[in-house]
Amino acid sequence: MADSEISTSLSRPSRRDVLSAALLTVGSNSFNSSAAAAPQDDSEIDAAVLAWKRWRAAHRRTLALCRKQQRLESELARTIGFPQVVLVVAELPSPVRVSSLRHFDELAADLPSLCMRRAEVAAVLRAHQQRWDDADRAIGYSVARQQEEAASADEECLVARLLAADATSLRGLSAKLDVLIAIGADGAEGRQFPWPEVRRMRRDVACLMQTTVPKRSRKHSFKQHCRCGKPVG
Repeated sequence: MADSEISTSLSRPSRRDVLSAALLTVGSNSFNSSAAAAPQDDSEIDAAVLAWKRWRAAHRRTLALCRKQQRLESELARTIGFPQVVLVVAELPSPVRVSSLRHFDELAADLPSLCMRRAEVAAVLRAHQQRWDDADRAIGYSVARQQEEAASADEECLVARLLAADATSLRGLSAKLDVLIAIGADGAEGRQFPWPEVRRMRRDVACLMQTTVPKRSRKHSFKQHCRCGKPVG
């Protein structure tokens, strides 16, 4: 491994961490027993609901894989520790943790006396990284992380399909809201607030109102005719 490639796989908060907490806050009603999950005839299930069911399964898989890789990463951090070197330098008030040669070079730029220790630091980092890599292969951390990333990418595709699907029922709108809640709770890694999806949902509501109000009006008119005693037909 080249010196420039020696770096720590620093623990980063998973993009699912916040979502996991949010799901506990929202409660199981939103994702397990919401209007979108209520039983209904197949003929009444719209495209948004069908897409929501596929997304929910993918979301659960991604969340499970996220928890797995986090557990394995915690095990590596506990047993091996993230690759690093602790430097005690007279010019600094306290020891410094160096996690990569790039970090060391940045530090040495202001402390020329460190330059002669570069080879020593590289050797220690390389040995520590090797221990991490060996333990990683033994428990399958990197594999689990790759699986989570792939599952997350698949989930993102399902989210896009769901939000693009036409909602033809209130269940469909409820399904889209579930996903928007998840996106908001997740932070969505750079995803801006989904204004286009919200506007589309507003159009869905308008369409549903147009299709349901006339029926109610006709039913109301029918009842008025009956009360008046006028023949119907």
